[in-house]
Amino acid sequence: VLAGCGARDLGNEWFPLREGDHWTLDVRYATDEPREPEQWVLRVEAPGTWDGQPVAIRRHSAGVSWSIRGDAQGLRRVASRTDIDEQPTADAEPLWILKAPFVVGTEWTTPTVPYLIQRRNEHPRDLKHTHRAQMTWRIEAIDDRVTLSSGTSLAPCLRVLGQARLNLYTDPVNGFTDIALISREWYCRGRGLVKFQREERVPSGFLTGGTLSAELLP
Repeated sequence: VLAGCGARDLGNEWFPLREGDHWTLDVRYATDEPREPEQWVLRVEAPGTWDGQPVAIRRHSAGVSWSIRGDAQGLRRVASRTDIDEQPTADAEPLWILKAPFVVGTEWTTPTVPYLIQRRNEHPRDLKHTHRAQMTWRIEAIDDRVTLSSGTSLAPCLRVLGQARLNLYTDPVNGFTDIALISREWYCRGRGLVKFQREERVPSGFLTGGTLSAELLP
């Protein structure tokens, strides 16, 4: 999982970011309309600079890279770039990934979009291009244990909960409904993000939703 043992770590013990580090996540969906499993591969590339400061470059196999800055305040994303972009685009404001201090009760907020909710009979189907919400994150545990499907048991791990709400028109009977967007993430010491869950359940009607679960493969 971690290949860059001799490289400088631009992350921290909960989220190492050394050039050459890589993670493969097995992604499963339980949605109103069936979706095939996926594998996401994330890799730390050669470091860059942003505003004169070093940043880690973390690339997703979907074709997007993120510039991540780590310091005593925590880890935050400062820019992103797709494979067709010549240069990274700055985030409107830095987006926290993990905020210090790494203790139970630390909170932060970030904008989010729906990952899973879709319009049933309208186009474009995805709401992620048109709807945004503020997600509040909170460190719930610093000594959690994660047992992966492979049987690997990891500890200690940070467990982080994110919660947001979207007010959506779901059907003529219910009208507008507050839909909960719930994320859970586990960051294990020396390994980084090893498990991720997203829940976006909607009433039966104009929209479809469900859950996503991702975890580290050996």
